[in-house]
Amino acid sequence: MTGLRSLAAVVPFRMGQAALRLARLSDYLAIGTRRLSDMRDDSRRTWQAFYDTHPSHDSRLMPWETDFVDRFVGRDDEVLLIGCGSGRDLVPLVERGCHVTGIDPVRCSLDLARRTLEDRGLTASLIEGFIEEASIPGPFDAVIFSYYCYSTIPQSARRVAMLHKAASVLNPGGHIVLSVGSNTPRPRALLVGVGRLSAALCRSDWRLEPGDLVWNNHQSDPSYSYTHVFEDGEIEREAAAAHLSVAYRRASSDNTIVTVLARS
Repeated sequence: MTGLRSLAAVVPFRMGQAALRLARLSDYLAIGTRRLSDMRDDSRRTWQAFYDTHPSHDSRLMPWETDFVDRFVGRDDEVLLIGCGSGRDLVPLVERGCHVTGIDPVRCSLDLARRTLEDRGLTASLIEGFIEEASIPGPFDAVIFSYYCYSTIPQSARRVAMLHKAASVLNPGGHIVLSVGSNTPRPRALLVGVGRLSAALCRSDWRLEPGDLVWNNHQSDPSYSYTHVFEDGEIEREAAAAHLSVAYRRASSDNTIVTVLARS
């Protein structure tokens, strides 16, 4: 009887593991069929749903953000904040005396940021859109890709293009800051290969690359999220391709790698 009970536990356990592996494979097959515009729509809808259920947010800088601002950003500096969301890091920058331009693709998040600014008697310039498409005024003394925002840009060449765009609106002596996670396992090469094959067959306008992590958003219609897991030296290579050099780098206690870039 003990053997039967053990078998009864092992069989569904193994079946569940197989189902999970099949689900991961199907996620990579599916995202290969998506176009970049589909992914932007997925991201916008996912964040819209988040802000609909989380209408109130803290306005504070994380310790590593405070460290960066203390080192590299002065009062009255012009700051571009990419992925400003509902104003968590935007509002404290304005309170420090910075002139901040925030950009985010989710309208309701900008409405929340605008409301918080108004409640505190503060002002900032807010732009609705994705950084790769928006017209950005300048110049700026600092360009900040907000918390892990840089990781959500698909394809190395497109990230390098975003660094070029950020550098093009940077004042002499200005800095660009990126933050990425440091403890997320990179996906298996097989999954990335399956996604690349799917994209090629469907003639999608982008391709998965090693380190690309995707997952199902579990919505009523197909919807997927994306982040890139960087390997050692990868950010430095992308920075060099954009003619930027690393001015400062640190690993924070929350497993975040912070990299500050300057023109080479």
